[in-house]
Amino acid sequence: ALVVARWVADTLRTYQRCVLHTQVSRAVRVCIAAQEAGLDLTGAAIKGGGEPPTPAKVRHMERAGVHYIPSYGMTEAGSIASGCAQPIDGSDVHLFTDAYAMFSYPYPVEGAGVTVPAFNLTTLLPTAPKLMLNAQMDDYGIIEERNCGCQLGTYGYTTHIRQIRSYSKLTGEGVSLVGTEMVRILEEVLPERFGGSPLDYQMLEQEDEQGFTRLYLVISPRVQIADESVVIEVVFNALRQSSPMADTASAVWQHAQTIQIKRMEPTWTARGKLLPLHIRRRPFHEIREEEPQP
Repeated sequence: ALVVARWVADTLRTYQRCVLHTQVSRAVRVCIAAQEAGLDLTGAAIKGGGEPPTPAKVRHMERAGVHYIPSYGMTEAGSIASGCAQPIDGSDVHLFTDAYAMFSYPYPVEGAGVTVPAFNLTTLLPTAPKLMLNAQMDDYGIIEERNCGCQLGTYGYTTHIRQIRSYSKLTGEGVSLVGTEMVRILEEVLPERFGGSPLDYQMLEQEDEQGFTRLYLVISPRVQIADESVVIEVVFNALRQSSPMADTASAVWQHAQTIQIKRMEPTWTARGKLLPLHIRRRPFHEIREEEPQP
């Protein structure tokens, strides 16, 4: 991160402007490294995605003098939306309505006891990486029509998306991992190696005090483990053997020390269910300002 921060600072001294494209958490790491090294990144812009740009993460970037530009896209569809110049919050993006159609529809999240306004995406151009028709991509949030006055709005892009979250993936350091990749590790690999049952292990996604999205491996205190660092290594090894996507996630998370162990009882839902993957977030009614319109 410090190497990148120094490059941004050098580029600013030469050209007065600089744009860095990277994932959200990596952008935060660059900005923290800059502050610790006494580097001023005023004039730089960071365009990022890969995970929600929470207020805490955006604040870290702004403290370093960086202007953050959110973006939203996926491998299967390409670039779906880009940041608003007159945003309501740090996640506000314009939907590229000449290439995509999107609406939200109530979706009950299995086992979680909540219903979210899930995104349904349709690609409109034959050049899209993958043709989609009302495809759900496990994301939800606010979709609204608004004349914001920025240049993208004057071009006719008046559909805004914000507060984008995922309801079935774990995200850390800009890498999303489909939940099923972790279920086998939590319910089979770890109990077989360290004892206990699938009820003694859980993966918890939560934002820490610095704004980083952390993945906590929750282990019941009943499970006796002499060296907890071995547990993390077992998880990484299992991820590397699971799939190419999980292997990539393992490499990034291991380098950033994203996964940490919490000794506590796994969290149960109000309906008495224990989910192997638990995402601790604010209730949706606290982040929305109005009901998304289908």
